[in-house]
Amino acid sequence: IEDESLGNCLQIISALGKTWHPEHFKCASCNEPITGDKFNQQDGKPYCEDDYANLFLKRCAECKEPIKEKVIMALNRHWHEEHFRCAKCDKKLVDLSFFEKEGKPYCQEDYHLLFSPQCHGCKEPITEMAIGALGKKWHQACFTCMKCSQAVVETQFEVLDDRPICSKCTNK
Repeated sequence: IEDESLGNCLQIISALGKTWHPEHFKCASCNEPITGDKFNQQDGKPYCEDDYANLFLKRCAECKEPIKEKVIMALNRHWHEEHFRCAKCDKKLVDLSFFEKEGKPYCQEDYHLLFSPQCHGCKEPITEMAIGALGKKWHQACFTCMKCSQAVVETQFEVLDDRPICSKCTNK
């Protein structure tokens, strides 16, 4: 906005390729005069900062307020950078790998802790290839003989207390 003082304190505002009296340079939404040098325009019309934000800016999926700075686009929604966080631990997820469950973002650790199947052997989340045996899931490293602790790689094995016994220990 350029203010030009002409003679007896007459002011003219030059904005949007036009010349305005100050009292006529108004927000296209609230119709209040725009004072100072900050305003926004949409389709050639001036808007005060608040109305422009409320009418035209994306809204944060978390707080529902207009996003005036950097917009984070994730899970088909828009977020303030500071509001895109893990639904469990509140860790900031910007620039991190994350997982989604029921529309909520989770950090990798919490997602696996909450939603990944647990290994029957060590009770930790299974995040990679697993063995399905005895109606349960196991880490490959945890599917071991309960007697000698060696990996059970055979397709046939004995079972004791829901744990495999390898053929070597069965034949002893």
